[in-house]
Amino acid sequence: MQPKLAKLRELIAYEADCPLEDALYAMTRIIGEMLSAGRVSLMLRDMTRERRTRLRLVALHGTLPDAAWSEEAAEDDCIAGRVLATGRPVRVDDISRSDFSAQARRPEASASFMACPVMIAGQPAGVLNVSEPGAGANFSENDLALAELAALVIGHAIQTMRLTSMLDSRFAQMALTLEGQGDSRSMTRLTAHDPERVARMLAKAFYKEMHHCGFTPNQIIHAAGEIISELTGSLNRHKQRMARKS
Repeated sequence: MQPKLAKLRELIAYEADCPLEDALYAMTRIIGEMLSAGRVSLMLRDMTRERRTRLRLVALHGTLPDAAWSEEAAEDDCIAGRVLATGRPVRVDDISRSDFSAQARRPEASASFMACPVMIAGQPAGVLNVSEPGAGANFSENDLALAELAALVIGHAIQTMRLTSMLDSRFAQMALTLEGQGDSRSMTRLTAHDPERVARMLAKAFYKEMHHCGFTPNQIIHAAGEIISELTGSLNRHKQRMARKS
């Protein structure tokens, strides 16, 4: 148990000085080493244009098919979605003989797994999945307790990094103030559970400021195109980093 506690201390003491996605990868790696797990994945809530809740893969220690990065899991069609909806962790020794057999997205994977809700600002905002235990063993109740603590640490880390980024951005502060959301409690709530609304606020503030500064509609559209180009480049670089680390 001592090596596991040492890894738990390392996870709790982890201080990110890198982009969020890199920090989350580092934390999933520590969790994998702590639990002797071949795969640890982190999924966070996202909203589709139809305003339906989906889970998207944001960090991975181990391997998954490339298609996993573009998949969107609904609350009612996968195990992680069920964990998100209930806010309760699960531990399974043999998925083929459990209540989750029909919801297994990859039934060929290791039979034993754990899934824990990631809480942000007191509400489930994601799911930490742990699978492929070492030496063909099953995860224990102690392992589940450690995984729950790890999910709690990740939730606090995400919230802290998001708020730090918001507070460091004068533009983001201005956008929230314009929408009457300038106090710290409002910022915490929005960044934790309604990031789509924050994105819309930033987009509106971006447009208003450029329009106020005298930019033409075509110039504003060109600037928006530059943002999309930067986003595409960032996603490609992220995929390359994940491929090298895997």
